[in-house]
Amino acid sequence: GVGKTTISKKIFNDTVVRDHFNQKIWVSVSSSFRMEVILRSILEQSGEKSVGQSQGGGQSGQISAVADQSQLLHKVISLLKEKTCLIIFDDIWGEKGGLDLWKKFFSSDLPESDCKRSCFIITTRNKDVTSAITADEIHQPSFLDDEKSWLLFSKHAFRKIQEQSLREKFEEVGKLIVPKCGGLPLAL
Repeated sequence: GVGKTTISKKIFNDTVVRDHFNQKIWVSVSSSFRMEVILRSILEQSGEKSVGQSQGGGQSGQISAVADQSQLLHKVISLLKEKTCLIIFDDIWGEKGGLDLWKKFFSSDLPESDCKRSCFIITTRNKDVTSAITADEIHQPSFLDDEKSWLLFSKHAFRKIQEQSLREKFEEVGKLIVPKCGGLPLAL
């Protein structure tokens, strides 16, 4: 609720960012992810065909069910060696699951020099995940203070209210609501 995904989406959709990378890939990780699903998602979004794709009349970007996880990982590594990619892993949960994903994805098969041209953004709500991942930078959005909370709430809650007496009534109620949101932009 502090804006991790919102900030990542702004970066992902920025025109300067778009022009800098050959591929932009968004992966929603969730609490119960499967590595195979994540790798397939990366490949599908890049338009790549996986190893073992059927030769029949399938769509060009469709990933075959017969490709195993190691083949998929190899294909992703090849993609990262060939192209500049922005890959956002959104919402990595828990230390164990999040770290397992990171370790599998960045195994010894992917030397650091091969992915220097690419950028990886990871959002997580778990500080243990951020501290265990070697990152160039960590950005931690903070809660809004009372003044900024009120400004954000007012901007959205009162934008269509023109009559002053009606606005004053809504502001009274709003001043009771805003502290209960705890400075979380999403709640406000």
